[in-house]
Amino acid sequence: MNQTTLPKVMPIHEDFEGGIPVGYDLVVYEYGQSTEDALVLYGFDEIGLFEEEFKNPAYAFLSQEDV
Repeated sequence: MNQTTLPKVMPIHEDFEGGIPVGYDLVVYEYGQSTEDALVLYGFDEIGLFEEEFKNPAYAFLSQEDV
């Protein structure tokens, strides 16, 4: 049986406090769409810099794990 690697997504809400979890990337992606075209951000200070690239930007922590 083949294992498939799928992204594990944890959406970020406005009241989030803390840092980027180990093993995850902070990303911005099109809300309601696949995270396949998500842009990786290198820190919380980059939130808002790429919103013009998306109609409905959403932020999440994204990890590739074997499931």
